[in-house]
Amino acid sequence: MSLISSSAVRHLGYTRSPAHDLPPVYENTNQLLAAIVESSEDAIIGEDLNGIITSWNRGAEYIFGFTTEEAIGRPVSLLHLPEDETEMQSILDMVRRGERASHFETVRRRKDGSKVLVSLSVSPILDDEGIVIGASKIARDITSRRRAEEVLHKAEKLAVASRLAASVAHEINNPLAALTNLHFLLKGEDLPEQARHYLEMADHELSRITHITTQALGFYRENKAAAPTSMREVLESALTIHKQRFETNGVRLIAQYQPVPEISCHTGEIRQVFVNLIGNALDAMPSGGDLLLRVHPGVHWKTQARGIRAIVADTGPGLTEEVRQKLFEPFYTTKGVTRTGLGLWMCEQIINRHRGYLAVRSRTSKPGRGTVFSLFLPLERAERTGF
Repeated sequence: MSLISSSAVRHLGYTRSPAHDLPPVYENTNQLLAAIVESSEDAIIGEDLNGIITSWNRGAEYIFGFTTEEAIGRPVSLLHLPEDETEMQSILDMVRRGERASHFETVRRRKDGSKVLVSLSVSPILDDEGIVIGASKIARDITSRRRAEEVLHKAEKLAVASRLAASVAHEINNPLAALTNLHFLLKGEDLPEQARHYLEMADHELSRITHITTQALGFYRENKAAAPTSMREVLESALTIHKQRFETNGVRLIAQYQPVPEISCHTGEIRQVFVNLIGNALDAMPSGGDLLLRVHPGVHWKTQARGIRAIVADTGPGLTEEVRQKLFEPFYTTKGVTRTGLGLWMCEQIINRHRGYLAVRSRTSKPGRGTVFSLFLPLERAERTGF
């Protein structure tokens, strides 16, 4: 099958070579170029000015899944997504004007309907009189490269997150030490009963902040082994921290606790997760709504390990698919400059460290609008160092 005409040879910048300069198997330059095109891993496609495919190499078969027989004679639109009709027409108009485009990234469709990200170059094909008669397209599959770039980008963001967390924790340590000392002195004073109650709450919060900053500094190696913990008690203590916000926001709490065994975990870490999830739910309902907390026995979907599942659900506006895809990335936030975007990322790291998982589903339209975080923790936890 001849893929390149003599006009295409001239267009691509090739000149005829004396016959004795060619490998013995090729009689002329056209055959040599056809062999090069056929062996390319890139898709090299020819089409006429009506967008009908006229040539199709093995690279095109590999990338798009259509055989030569299936592709030639059909409109190039078989590779385009339905919403790409405007782009397809723009490319044809550009070719008719004798213009070319190099290495622009776009999405095409395979035979099985899946999408493939390609780097596309388009050039007009001229006949012997210099008249545009079609277009040649070279498409390179860059899906794997883009995935590698995304992995590298996420790794860089994680590294930055770690450095930032350590820096912030270091700056917090000095005033935290001062507050701890003042708190210690106050405990020795003769205080009213209500003031002592508030002091105990402050003591609890200071301990939690100390734990978080120590962990963020990278020195966290909990001396105590994971201990049996009541999930209900962890949730109740997390709710206490947000008690005032429930009243201020007009949010109704619906708590459903089924009987579950105690779970082996680091209580401070799991409390931190629930404080964050409940805080996010309240942020989503500034003008009122329902917050559902549910605890019941569960099974890990992959390992079949027995454990406890906890649900934190709100009736807020919900999250779009785009937001859900980025929700657990460090520094990603929908709350503006007042937030760091590290909360859910840290929650996921903590749950992963406990060999559980944290998932989210959401709906932005009624009925059933809102967001649901589902958390699973196994009953028996094998310690895993670090995050």
